[in-house]
Amino acid sequence: MSDSCVYVRDKVHGWLPANVLSQDGDQVQVRVLNAESESTIEERTVQLKDYPDNQLPLQNVDASGNLMEMADMVDLPSLHEAAILYNLRVRHKESKPYTRVGDLIIAVNPFQWMTHLYSEHVRSTYIQKLILDPPQGGDVKSGLDPHVYETSSLAYRGLAIDGQLQSILVSGESGAGKTETVKIVMSHLASVQSAEPDEDETQTHHLVVQRVLDSHPLLEAFGNAKTVRNDNSSRFGKFIQMQFDVEDATSAAYSGKALPSCLLAGSTCETYLLEKSRVVGHDDASERTYHIFYQIVAASDHDKRLVWDGLVGKTNESYRYIGATQTTKIEGKTDHERYSLTVKALRLLGVTNEKLYTLFRAVCTVMQLGNLTFGEDPQDDEKSMITSTDELQALSNLMGVDAYKIHEALTYRTVTAGRETFSTPLKHTDAQDGCDAFAKEIYQQVFDWLVREINDATCAEKNYDAADDCDEYGLIGLLDIFGFESFEVNRFEQLCINYTNEKLQQKYTLDIFRSVQDEYAYEGIALGEIAFPDNTEVLRLIEGRMGVISILNEECVRPKGNDTAFVTKMKTVNKDVSQLIADRLHRPTEFGIQHYAGSVTYDATSFIQKNTDTLPMDVLNCACESTNTLIQVELKAASDARMSAAASAGRRGGAGAKQTVASKFKLQLTQLMHDITKTKTRYIRCIKPNPQKVPIEM
Repeated sequence: MSDSCVYVRDKVHGWLPANVLSQDGDQVQVRVLNAESESTIEERTVQLKDYPDNQLPLQNVDASGNLMEMADMVDLPSLHEAAILYNLRVRHKESKPYTRVGDLIIAVNPFQWMTHLYSEHVRSTYIQKLILDPPQGGDVKSGLDPHVYETSSLAYRGLAIDGQLQSILVSGESGAGKTETVKIVMSHLASVQSAEPDEDETQTHHLVVQRVLDSHPLLEAFGNAKTVRNDNSSRFGKFIQMQFDVEDATSAAYSGKALPSCLLAGSTCETYLLEKSRVVGHDDASERTYHIFYQIVAASDHDKRLVWDGLVGKTNESYRYIGATQTTKIEGKTDHERYSLTVKALRLLGVTNEKLYTLFRAVCTVMQLGNLTFGEDPQDDEKSMITSTDELQALSNLMGVDAYKIHEALTYRTVTAGRETFSTPLKHTDAQDGCDAFAKEIYQQVFDWLVREINDATCAEKNYDAADDCDEYGLIGLLDIFGFESFEVNRFEQLCINYTNEKLQQKYTLDIFRSVQDEYAYEGIALGEIAFPDNTEVLRLIEGRMGVISILNEECVRPKGNDTAFVTKMKTVNKDVSQLIADRLHRPTEFGIQHYAGSVTYDATSFIQKNTDTLPMDVLNCACESTNTLIQVELKAASDARMSAAASAGRRGGAGAKQTVASKFKLQLTQLMHDITKTKTRYIRCIKPNPQKVPIEM
């Protein structure tokens, strides 16, 4: 019976179950079944040459032909793509979102909150059985259902007992549940000490723990948005390092402790690649910009008046960057309710009163910049002017900068040629682009400021009672990073995101290879040559000496450098690299890369502009005159950094020393991988079961 139960490829479903009817050489006649009802769909002839090893993948069925379901897929008799997918599907339909593959946890988004999975009893069970009183010998996970709590518990134990730094990498596509999973894991790690009755928690320590947990939804307010795929999509990556005061294992043993004290002392957060383009527009009508904009507009008129009188009576439609939305709730709460929660979280961090209003006024400045309109100067069509005078005056009042100075900063550019400096007018399209760039830069600075405020309020060095007695903290890192992306049009952001995933895939592959080596060595088995997927060439194409980033950077400093020239040179230099796809049907700005997850075609339009991301000094100088201290201080720092870099370049005789966006991101990513490499890495893979975001279906 089991030999006749197979899977066959299907263009719609990927794989469908089937029964073998007959075989004639390379041709197999099968009866294809409906995955839901197991009724016959059709009879079909399939070619064995289209399948790995010229064999149809077997279903995992018992003697009666019933599909076997395993909590740990290592136990499946036949382990292949179709078997994995159907095992996950069966468990998902039975409301079992977690499945284990050895030490890796697969989390299928249930699109509903399952209270019974996260009860206090369940939380304490994993703490007790994996941390406080694990079984002696054998697999400590034996007898426990798969759960992300096992990942967090093993990470905690690895830090406390083995003294080894830990990291948990949470990956998956948008909408797969990465952000929610990270919150669940953080909450569980923070709750371990409450399960230890001997720990003496001070009120200050409790406050730090609360700040650590509340920082996550705060980042969501400023860094998450509704997209086609996900109502609460993180539009940035983050690496949270939870800091623990770990007792020396030897001292603990002398004190008769089976488990050294391991107390959560604080946390720090590093963020990556905020999607700034979303600040000034969102392509699809069903999408939204960042949540915080809607929250401020949804505040009561009393609260609005405290921030800025110009907000009173305004709606989403009052602001071009926001616009109309059909979405009334995000994850069950209205924007008005979310506003109250955001304010509460900010106050917990110490962002209150005038500091709070200054933050919100900076966000309002971004909103108001979107309402400026530009047109040709009627007296000179080579010049531009701001045609929305009322909106300009409102912006002037909000920023505390004279309207004329704002007008000049946005419609003229100061150009330096040799020792001469002169002002040149901008066309209205260029002026509009400059205004959008100004809005994006302010929002980026607001976001970065918020991250620093969170770190100041949560880091152990500044907030832990016993900081003076702690020389070094144990770390459990939580990486919530964008998954691999391939859209109809893929731009600079997708290249950076997929570059990140290539680096993480390389780390995962090496970890798995190393674990196999260790297992064979432990069993005393000689290990022959192992073939495993190697994406080194793809990474070399992206980050190598003559790779995409290097050639893009060269084009950014070349006079009259442009997107088409970048693509042409990149294809020429890498013409012999098999991972580079140079299709004759590509447009001049298109190129493709064969990634580990599949081929992606990129449109390099605006690559040069996005990589340089330079805000004109006229605009920076205007921002430095603002009475809004957040805008003034943060953009003054950006201005000073620009001038320092220019002076440094002048001393070296260089044309430009400004580090590009791609170069900065590459450095960030290199540092991230360096930090992760020093840890014991654990993996949680999140999966989005359906695009409709409904429960049970897969």
